[in-house]
Amino acid sequence: MNHTPKIYGNAENLRLIQNMKQHHRLPHACLFYGEKGSGRKTLAEYFAMTALCTEENAPCGECRNCRKILHKSHPDLIFPEHSGKKQGFSVETVRDVCQDALTAPNEADLKIYLFTDCDSISIPAQNTLLKLTEEPPEHVILVFTAEQKSAFLDTMLSRMIQIAVNPCTRQDCETALLAKGVSPEHAHNAVNACGGNIGLALQWLEDDTMQECTRQVIALTNAVFTRKHYQILSILHGYEKDRQKAMYFLKLVSLQFRDAMILKYQNPDDPAPVLAGCDRDSAQALSSILTASRAIQLQDAVRDACLAMESNVSTKLALAALGGRLL
Repeated sequence: MNHTPKIYGNAENLRLIQNMKQHHRLPHACLFYGEKGSGRKTLAEYFAMTALCTEENAPCGECRNCRKILHKSHPDLIFPEHSGKKQGFSVETVRDVCQDALTAPNEADLKIYLFTDCDSISIPAQNTLLKLTEEPPEHVILVFTAEQKSAFLDTMLSRMIQIAVNPCTRQDCETALLAKGVSPEHAHNAVNACGGNIGLALQWLEDDTMQECTRQVIALTNAVFTRKHYQILSILHGYEKDRQKAMYFLKLVSLQFRDAMILKYQNPDDPAPVLAGCDRDSAQALSSILTASRAIQLQDAVRDACLAMESNVSTKLALAALGGRLL
């Protein structure tokens, strides 16, 4: 029985990993990037298991290397530690990796260093890694995960294969949740809120704040549709004191506005569109009053508010400006 982790979606990425293994062309450095909860770390570990597996049909899930990886005890799959306020990787940690990379693997033919969540990796740390990334020992593979590949210097990116990890379909996400013991009703609600992002759906099920945020997104979408200015301002006001929460909220709002535009201009003869927002009904209602220019204005307004907050503009001011542009 194969005990390898189930990977939902990302069929092309799985084929790529299999082909690299079968043709003995494993990269010496690889980046898996995608939005939080999309499964980039799961896919990175799947890649590591495939690389270290000793059987023909890798990953087998049964050989010594696979079993140790599944039990988080393989000495040649190494997870460098995060450190500092931004939970990046210190230069000291990177130097230790560079030194350790010179020694042979303990049990396997390869030694793999998996740097997870590299969105805050510093420039000095990357510069320290450059030589190892460009010319690692033959027994070393470096694997990185991040939400955005822009977290890395171009000189680092040029030295690694970059693999985009995408959320799976809503149906696959619901199947994954059911397989984890989530009730059909809760799985359905989570998928409606989070689309095909399995990690985010699991988090949503445990997080009352995220669930409330979803309800507020629906309320805002309906308020834009009915042109209730006071309600729009009241909803946005609730996010003025928490920048991170406001950014998450606006991401969901942007997806709702995107869905409304897709529903507005879908071809009746085409297959049902793939929606990413948290509520089809409110997106459908908004679509009934949208023009192309208005749809662009709404998306631009949300984007500008996010950019303003990323540039350390007051969250209160950014949301106040947004409230005026949503009408």
